[in-house]
Amino acid sequence: MIINKNIIIFNMPFICSILFKTDQSVTLISTFITDFNDMIANIEDKIINAAIEVFAKKGFDIATTDEIAKRSGISKGTVFLHFKRKDDLIQNVAILSVPYDLIVSTISGNYKSAEDLLTEFGLSFLKKYSNKNMRALLIMTMAYKDRYRKIKAKLKAACFDKMDQLFKKVEEMTGFAIPQPMRRAFFGSLLCYIIWWDDNKIEPEEYVRALVKGILNSASSLTSH
Repeated sequence: MIINKNIIIFNMPFICSILFKTDQSVTLISTFITDFNDMIANIEDKIINAAIEVFAKKGFDIATTDEIAKRSGISKGTVFLHFKRKDDLIQNVAILSVPYDLIVSTISGNYKSAEDLLTEFGLSFLKKYSNKNMRALLIMTMAYKDRYRKIKAKLKAACFDKMDQLFKKVEEMTGFAIPQPMRRAFFGSLLCYIIWWDDNKIEPEEYVRALVKGILNSASSLTSH
């Protein structure tokens, strides 16, 4: 019979309360569980960080779990204990490369103006992808979106649902509509910047501020006509 260690670990406070009937035993085991969970999270972080580097350098298909294990300093068996298949690792890393959380964070923030909101998002976006590994992974992730449903869903949610929510907030702040083509142009311009990162002749902040002003001025002009 195979015993699931997680069932034992996460029910240990209950087991101890029955066996020992003391609050101290429960406290000790609860502390153990917290430390154990932290250890698990630390191991997974090491695996993910190694996978980011290896996948960014060699690609999703060519990179191997052996290389990831070696890079992380963790045994291959332990890697598979946390991520059952290479595809699970690919999907975790690919989703990390998508700017979904960045958009959500911007939406939840407080800003004095729509210009400040869009500028903050643009600068945060370019900061995230100033890391060459993140740039490489995002480009690969977009290319692989039709292979993995989870990746496709996250990309679609970021590009459509969340960006539309962000621009809805912009519209509420400005009082005028931002047509969908302009929304896509804003996001597309940021993507173009990171794709050609080393060839850009404009600094990130200057680029973002000019882009934001251009989008808002154009949308405002359309409304006034």
